[in-house]
Amino acid sequence: MALWRKQTCTRARDSAELDRAFRAIERLTAVGATLGALEWLAISRSMDDRGVFAWPIQRGKGPGGWEKQRKILDKILAHPWFTAVLTTRLLACFPLLLPNTGHGTRRACLGIMVASDAALVRRTSYGLDGSDDMAKINFCVALIEKFFRDDRDSRELAIAFAAAQSCLSYFVAGAAKLTSPTWRSGAAISGITRTRAYGDRFLYRIVKDRPGLARLLAWLVMLIETLFPTVLVAPAPIARLILLSGAGFHLANARYMGLPRFFWSFVGSYPAVAWCAKNVLPRRHEKGSGAS
Repeated sequence: MALWRKQTCTRARDSAELDRAFRAIERLTAVGATLGALEWLAISRSMDDRGVFAWPIQRGKGPGGWEKQRKILDKILAHPWFTAVLTTRLLACFPLLLPNTGHGTRRACLGIMVASDAALVRRTSYGLDGSDDMAKINFCVALIEKFFRDDRDSRELAIAFAAAQSCLSYFVAGAAKLTSPTWRSGAAISGITRTRAYGDRFLYRIVKDRPGLARLLAWLVMLIETLFPTVLVAPAPIARLILLSGAGFHLANARYMGLPRFFWSFVGSYPAVAWCAKNVLPRRHEKGSGAS
């Protein structure tokens, strides 16, 4: 009886920990989605039939021979109906930001986020970036988990997928930079900071005549990204330092490159990474030790 109670308490504690991780994923990612929806609504006039994002133009970029689908899409993605899609997306963010939103409401809101993501991608590819891809993964994983509330293995696989995708994204980005002579020399830092789209006058003035500092910053970025996956196997204090370094990296990007949504999308995956670092690999090690 005592063993049964202990196992029941352990399962309940693990389930509560998973719940907290998923809520954190949803809440953090929803902050970035709120910013994104507000940005799109602020330029909604550019989506009318005379704007740069006019649906008659964007519609021609889709595959041919889909007449029935096109009629449906016209009712969803044409102006002004798409503004309603963006407004619905914005409203769906708010319950995800609240701490005590019920399971059913969260599932409905996540469904809206995933569906509106698909609509946004079909509507236009301009203005979308890696933060949108990461947010989409976070929302999809959280939505899938809502259909397996009593299946612990499925829930753990879902959160492990989000963690793996996050780590892979960092590693690939860092490895790609390592192959670039421009990044290894530090010239990429001064080149990026002088651009109109992603630059910053203050930072450019600091690095333009200091190639050593630019090289240091470039290698710091490459090391943070490439070594990020080691968070899964690092001791707890080092793992926390890696996560803090990643968050600091995205804060710097938000400040100097104007990319605040990257912070919320990628840091939104950190609860999944932290959960896997704490539970998955140590649990596997314990099982291996028990078998031996």
